[in-house]
Amino acid sequence: MGCIFFISMLELDKTKSDYGKVGNMEKIILNKNSKVLFIGDSITDVKFNSKKRSSFKGNKIYALQLKKRFKEYSKGVNVEIKGIASNRTYHVYDRLTKDCINLKPDVIIMLIGVNDAWENYVPENYPPLLRPMEPHMKEIYRRINAELPETQVLFLMPFLIDAIEEKLPFHKILDEFREVLKRLALENGAKVLDLQEVFNEAQKTIEPVKLAVDGIHPTNLGHKVIADAIEKVIEFR
Repeated sequence: MGCIFFISMLELDKTKSDYGKVGNMEKIILNKNSKVLFIGDSITDVKFNSKKRSSFKGNKIYALQLKKRFKEYSKGVNVEIKGIASNRTYHVYDRLTKDCINLKPDVIIMLIGVNDAWENYVPENYPPLLRPMEPHMKEIYRRINAELPETQVLFLMPFLIDAIEEKLPFHKILDEFREVLKRLALENGAKVLDLQEVFNEAQKTIEPVKLAVDGIHPTNLGHKVIADAIEKVIEFR
């Protein structure tokens, strides 16, 4: 049976949230003609999140919310959204030329890795893992740095929201993957935004199920929390 719940318009439309700490993180620079690429898995997949077959997905995904905000800053900002449901890091590696390199973005915002961790959490549901995460992420960064040396990269750390008690043990293995993803991002010059920290803070005042009914795919409110956190690390020039 599906879960149905209501979020007040006041909760959705209130001023930008203060969840998460940016600290002294060097910001992503966006100018009036920047090309921004969002790339990742189902959380960044417009088509996946627009389907009405599931009540828990938010159709106002963070990338679309930010596209609207960027356009308000400048109509010259070009936004590409290349999220594909169920993608692992090796899928992004496989499509990197078409969906990233050839687009020549000025800014890449990448959210990937939760499905790699999930494969390891429930290996009985998947074939033997023959394409591990770390070497593919290394190659993704190597190509970006070599072929798009002026491009800024913001890596969004995968997260788990505490909406379903049965999924809470997944935190342990996800944290192990998150450590690797953070290390690789920093070693390769990417900036890192830890969405787990952002949602940990949000859950202090918002019921987790209102952020992501299944703990992984955000509601519209959950996507707004992500969009607000990203906007904090962007400087418009």
